[in-house]
Amino acid sequence: MTHLSRRAFATLALSAPFVTTALGTLPAFAQSNATPGGASIYGANLGQYRITAILDGVMAMSRGFFFGEDPAAIDRVVADAGLAPEVLPAPVSAFVLSSPDRTILIDAGMGDIDILGTGFGQVAAGLAAAGIAPADVDTIILTHLHPDHFGGLLSGQGAAFPNAELIVSEVDAAFWSDDAMMAAAPEQMQGLFPMARGALAAYAGRVTLASDGQEVAPGVTLMLSPGHTPGHSILHIDGGETEMMMVADSLHSADLHTAMPEVGFGFDTDPALAAQSRAQLFDRLASDRVLVAGSHIHFPGFGRILRAGDAYRFAPASVL
Repeated sequence: MTHLSRRAFATLALSAPFVTTALGTLPAFAQSNATPGGASIYGANLGQYRITAILDGVMAMSRGFFFGEDPAAIDRVVADAGLAPEVLPAPVSAFVLSSPDRTILIDAGMGDIDILGTGFGQVAAGLAAAGIAPADVDTIILTHLHPDHFGGLLSGQGAAFPNAELIVSEVDAAFWSDDAMMAAAPEQMQGLFPMARGALAAYAGRVTLASDGQEVAPGVTLMLSPGHTPGHSILHIDGGETEMMMVADSLHSADLHTAMPEVGFGFDTDPALAAQSRAQLFDRLASDRVLVAGSHIHFPGFGRILRAGDAYRFAPASVL
């Protein structure tokens, strides 16, 4: 039985009024690499693939989204990172894997969904800046069914990508399709369920439900890392010469979550399980020094998770 954390949802409900997403309030780095069309993209070679990061927008979250047993310790980490507690920037990024015969989109940004304010919906412009038309995308892999990951899949009530297969973990699809789970969720979160179902319905007949450990594209393996959502997934990308782990929403603040992996986040369905998954993942990544990409890591979202005493730190990488 999936555990719905009411503490996390209560934290989210209290924090939401303090979220600001006006681009004018964000640090300059949030809008680096901007193209004339307003898109921010960054590409690098990854063995058999070229990976391109696309900035969809930037969430500026309040400190209240993060909670744990020692609030003062959280405050110290935030202060030591030079962050203002009322504005913790969290980019929303999507990624494209390109090869001579494949164009794979990993997550799709917020699109036209307006629940976090203005400044989102830049994935379409980013794809255009990279020379990719919607019809060119043959595969879309969703790490999980949250609006900032599936919103860009939609064009009106239909599919924005007419030729794409949509791949999502069977666990996440089952959760968001479950009426009993929707009824058990706090009232302020119940609206997320029909939104997720709408995204799946737009690709009816083209949805593939993936299991844990399944190769979903050449060299791309989907692995469950639950807690943020029940079927939250990460992707191991084997480019042949180089490997990378796309960690999705395993962390929402590269500074805070590496220093304190146990800290909960307001959008986590099960914060304790999310923290457990995060600790296991960080231990593996730090031991193997694997490159990572992340949905909410400082754009363009590439780097490594390294050990720092009893915890970790994020080391950004611009050259893979």
